[in-house]
Amino acid sequence: MATSEKLTWDGRCASHLKIILLGGRNSGKSSVGNLLLGKEEFVTRERTSCSRRLGVVAGRRLAVVDTPGWWCDFSAQDTSQLVKREIANSVSLCSPGPHVFLITIKASSGFSEKRRRAVEEHVALLGERVWSHCMVVFISAYRSDHTEFLRTGGEALRWLSKKCSHRCHHVISSNDTEGPELLEKIQKVIKENGHRVFEMQEHILKAISVEKRRAEVEAQKRFVRMKKHRSLMRDRLRPVTDVRIVLVGAKGSGKTSTLNTILNSKINHPTRRTAQCMVGRGAVFGRQVTVVDTPGWWRNYYSDESPVFDRRQLLLSLSLCPPGPHVFLLVIRVDRAFTETYRRAAQEHLQLISEHIWSRVIVLFTLGDWLGGTTTEQCIESEGEPLRWLVERCDNRYHVLNNKTKGDGFQVRELIGKIEEMLAGFDTEQHCEIERKGMAQLQRKMIREVQKAKKRLMRKEKQRQIAKSQLETLNPLHELRIVLLGSWKTGKSSCGDTILGRECFHTGTQTTSCTENRVKISGKTVAVLDTPGCFSVTSDLLEASCAILLVVNVSSSFNDTHMGAIEKQLEAGGGQMWSRAAVLFSYGDWLGDTSIEQRIESEGEPLQRLVQMCGNRYHVLDNKHGGDRVQVHQLIELIDEMLVGERLTVLHGGDHMWKNASVTLCKNDLEMLTCCRHQLSHDLTGPANPSPQTSLNCSGGGGQVVAVPAGRRRRQTGPSMRDREGFMSCLSSMFSSMRWKIIIPHLFPTDDLHLNSERPVFTTSLPTMLLVLPQTQHRVLDEEHAIGVQSLCRPALRERTLRRLTESGDLQALIDQWGDSSLQELEAFIDLYFEMIWQQTMGSFQEPHCPTAEQDPAVQEEAGQQEVLSSIDRKLSKLELLEEIRRDLAELRTSLEHSWEAIQELREKSKQDDHNNTC
Repeated sequence: MATSEKLTWDGRCASHLKIILLGGRNSGKSSVGNLLLGKEEFVTRERTSCSRRLGVVAGRRLAVVDTPGWWCDFSAQDTSQLVKREIANSVSLCSPGPHVFLITIKASSGFSEKRRRAVEEHVALLGERVWSHCMVVFISAYRSDHTEFLRTGGEALRWLSKKCSHRCHHVISSNDTEGPELLEKIQKVIKENGHRVFEMQEHILKAISVEKRRAEVEAQKRFVRMKKHRSLMRDRLRPVTDVRIVLVGAKGSGKTSTLNTILNSKINHPTRRTAQCMVGRGAVFGRQVTVVDTPGWWRNYYSDESPVFDRRQLLLSLSLCPPGPHVFLLVIRVDRAFTETYRRAAQEHLQLISEHIWSRVIVLFTLGDWLGGTTTEQCIESEGEPLRWLVERCDNRYHVLNNKTKGDGFQVRELIGKIEEMLAGFDTEQHCEIERKGMAQLQRKMIREVQKAKKRLMRKEKQRQIAKSQLETLNPLHELRIVLLGSWKTGKSSCGDTILGRECFHTGTQTTSCTENRVKISGKTVAVLDTPGCFSVTSDLLEASCAILLVVNVSSSFNDTHMGAIEKQLEAGGGQMWSRAAVLFSYGDWLGDTSIEQRIESEGEPLQRLVQMCGNRYHVLDNKHGGDRVQVHQLIELIDEMLVGERLTVLHGGDHMWKNASVTLCKNDLEMLTCCRHQLSHDLTGPANPSPQTSLNCSGGGGQVVAVPAGRRRRQTGPSMRDREGFMSCLSSMFSSMRWKIIIPHLFPTDDLHLNSERPVFTTSLPTMLLVLPQTQHRVLDEEHAIGVQSLCRPALRERTLRRLTESGDLQALIDQWGDSSLQELEAFIDLYFEMIWQQTMGSFQEPHCPTAEQDPAVQEEAGQQEVLSSIDRKLSKLELLEEIRRDLAELRTSLEHSWEAIQELREKSKQDDHNNTC
């Protein structure tokens, strides 16, 4: 609210002029205050409380209040309660109220939408009426007019100018003569406001004063308790020569800086995130100190939202300081807000290590220089219940560290002393015990994942090499459309801005409607479509040169729920969507020194399945460094390679499936394929009269068992590569034409495919057909014992099938038969299959040369051209074959997953029935 204050201006004398300075950290507030007062009254350093200075300038009495700054890119909810309270309390230092608020902006820094929102939210702490008393002051090192900043500053800066009724001024920070001109502008603002001052409601100022007093009293009590407890522990101190420390905390909390401060060293690049545990050792005050730095978590992410890789690193930290750590330092930035969400996130991540960890935790506050004259206890009490709860959970153990003065040995000596006092409270073992068996299992699993990651990368590179060679036969695309799909908080809009090279999408808010923008990249016009989180892609949206990027946040976990949401977004367009889809991982800076392949393998089956369904196509974007255009050009290259198959299919349309499948088969293979196809056609169109060599009638009704010969043997236990190629081509052509229910008993020896089970693998399809692939001879399978997974996946049929199995007693036999088979076996089978098919596709097809009589040169030339065209047609047709096979295999994989779940349900029910019978 604003009230009138009588002001008389006679050219030289005036009543008291009251000014409050507002702005972000390092925005130049203190420098503007010094310019107004004409001398160095304000020290340009961090402050957490308001500072008031008086002066007389040109006969005018001035009262200038400098307030604590906020982080320019952070919202008000991230600003500590201490700072927000002081901003509001600044009005009480200018009774009855200030005439003007100066919002300082550094002209040399870009004024983004994030910074605009930060200014809006922090100024709004004083109430909406404050804007009529606000003025924008631009600070720079050179002379310029403020209109130039507004013209080039963008929409966000123009919004701020309009909000302040276009009251703006520019000053040079190093010029002492700028003050009088600024005062004249301030006088003009006061005159426009009718000489009114801004005044907050009395009850609000009183509540702020009461809270400030309460925090001071409680802070003193906490300090006394802490000192008393330390005094008791000192009497029980025992000599400690080896101290082992594990640093834990949220991302950006200052863990790595703390490690360097404790050891008085610098062992890590400051701009790279710590993605894997890092160990530092050194001698500190006569003690051998080991410090383990761990990856941080997002402050607002609970433990199940953090990636599996990061959660494992927390557990792995214990093994890096054997026989176990003495203390865990929970690192928290003292300059940031600490909400209930942040508290719960810290609690859950710590308890991943141990439920009983709290007796070994000390809260370590970093950025201690920010506190200024405020005590640590005042900060704890001002911040609120979440931070107080955490400190109490650690038995009131806390310490503050200023990492800017790491040469200051006193603060490190004090920390080591507090650690020794904590250890004095343990009567038995002083260090945290490691569960060695579980740790060994974890380490072995991580080694296997590293090996899988290397194989995945090799497959990706091989695919890309093949696609690049195919691109050489096509004209480059002149237009490309990219559709971004993903839920909220995946960084979808930020990825769009990175691709476009400018801010186009609203990255700070949830996307509610489709927005499209264009840019020129690598000689082509690229249109980027940002979509809402629930957006479903339909086939009519896709153009000939349209790609779908499924945006996945690499800094977050990825589970079945996320996978289901993506599948739902693509289901309206059918299976064709996956051939145009690639996974785009956002938050690439989160990877640090780890590879994206490691993250894919560690995260688990849902993410691996997503990448597999996208044909192992994926890319990483670091939106934090959006100016890096190399990553964008690489993404466009990947999209070009992804679309090459479909472009070739369109260019060489037609159904050559059976013809193409026979290209690489020898005579016997062709006979077998022809028989199988002939038999299957009869099965689908009419009564079957199968040949004894290729097909056998089955009891159980409605189905056929088609036996495919194992192939020729050449002194080996499994089929040769040549035989496998023939089989693969046969299998691919069958996939493309009709739906199968497949049983594969030990198709290849273990050294080929690691399929070490005689048990069948089921997939669901219609009509009911069984493809039996024996290892050494034909087998006749009784279809009564082959349970169709179609019936297991549908609730009504599953119940009926389960009842039939229970009554017949076949349930346990089915479960025993399935055993330990898993989808990993199918994964290996499909991987090798694709490798061989690609080899066939890219290999040269040598036609047998038959000598002929002399022909006319023109005829020979024409025949040669026809042969070249025929060879090209065969190769392109192979690519067409691969595309359809890939789709069928994707469906096959999905069906097998459902089958596995159904079998697991049967197994659990069987166990329950056995238990009930026993009881």
